[in-house]
Amino acid sequence: MIGTLPFLAILASALLHAIWNAMARSHKQPGDIIACAVMAAGLVSIPLVAIAGLPEREVWPWLVGGVIINSIGIRAAMVAYTRTSYGLAYPIMRAGIPLLALPIAILMFNEWPTSGGALGVILISSALILLAMIARRAGKAELSGVGYALFAALCGAGYVAADAMGVRLSANVVSYAAMVAVGNALMLAAMVRIEGRNPVALLARHARLSFGISLISMSSFLIYIWALKVTPVAMAAALRETSVLFATAIAAFVLKEKIGPLHWCAACLALGGIVAIRLF
Repeated sequence: MIGTLPFLAILASALLHAIWNAMARSHKQPGDIIACAVMAAGLVSIPLVAIAGLPEREVWPWLVGGVIINSIGIRAAMVAYTRTSYGLAYPIMRAGIPLLALPIAILMFNEWPTSGGALGVILISSALILLAMIARRAGKAELSGVGYALFAALCGAGYVAADAMGVRLSANVVSYAAMVAVGNALMLAAMVRIEGRNPVALLARHARLSFGISLISMSSFLIYIWALKVTPVAMAAALRETSVLFATAIAAFVLKEKIGPLHWCAACLALGGIVAIRLF
């Protein structure tokens, strides 16, 4: 069981995460919009760093390590999307993060879950796996693409753990989160440049939407980073991944996409997981 405020905060973070992803997904070039949003988040975080100051010296190994692991995970996800369908790869990645974060949290933080917490992680991950199975029916499912998605999930669990350690060592959540955003932006800009494109020109082309999304994504990230400071890692990771279910609801009611009975079964599984984490 986790406290009411962290519980509600993580769900709010998940909802904001789903909203900005839906905004990017509704664009004809969602990959470019997501890349630009990450770079824009770095730019809007620079004033926060100027105000809050740089993180403490002991925080930097975890901060830099998390940024590097996150960048590797992003690259693995991009490969996964080229080798299998987005609808299959994305739920696999998101389901894998809390499942893999659970043993990592035990090893790194000695955070043993309650029976309800463990059940909640399993139910939420099962909901995401069900979404992946639904997507598998409609899209290609090359084994190598699934492998890259699983590796991206491992990277995701790794950077969640790194961020949890870093923010717990830091005295200033805003300073840590803002510097992570700057680091992610620099790494992604370098990746765009390596691909032969100009990151400045790309950002300028999509500036209005990208900066709007970046404000939502940074709000989501700040809330989540604070929650990692006060909440068991695996529980926070599992609750954050309910963003996929929020995204499904947005797809159904806002984007008017077709949502079938199995999607609602996944939503019920996730709801059961949320209740288990909160009450037991």
